[in-house]
Amino acid sequence: MAKTIEVQSSELRFPPTCVVCMSPASKQYEVSQVYSRGTGSATVRINVPMCSSHFEAASVKNTFEKLVGILGVIVGILAGIAALIILIMRWVPTGNDSIILKLLIGSIVGFGFFIMVWAMFAFWIAPMFATQESKEARNAVRIVLVSPHAEILRLEFMNEGLAEIVQKENQLSG
Repeated sequence: MAKTIEVQSSELRFPPTCVVCMSPASKQYEVSQVYSRGTGSATVRINVPMCSSHFEAASVKNTFEKLVGILGVIVGILAGIAALIILIMRWVPTGNDSIILKLLIGSIVGFGFFIMVWAMFAFWIAPMFATQESKEARNAVRIVLVSPHAEILRLEFMNEGLAEIVQKENQLSG
């Protein structure tokens, strides 16, 4: 069962134990979350301690994840080219410079289609093919909510015991 805690982002500290198995940690795994504020966006990054085996599981993609990622690039390129061709064929010329305008706008739309399809494969479909150990390590700590004005992070821990330790340690320091 997961446990959610709120901590001050500037004073966040973890005990020197792996966030997955509670053994001594030897590496730091970066967890990040992008949030929007007004007209811009920012990325919040925290380093969570992990033992070598769980760090390796979280960092390395298996063969199926890599193949789905490559498939995403190929399908993205094909979708981008198809969008470019359809836009060029369907757009009625309105002047002498229309072919340049068609190519420019078609390229922008095609690139947009490529990015959308690739991102869908890379960030949504490929992680479904990760091993159970990799999913467990990558999701051990998640940033659920960022409050930039109050500098508060809401973190979700899969290990309830570790969540309580982190919460107590951060209350004592804050």
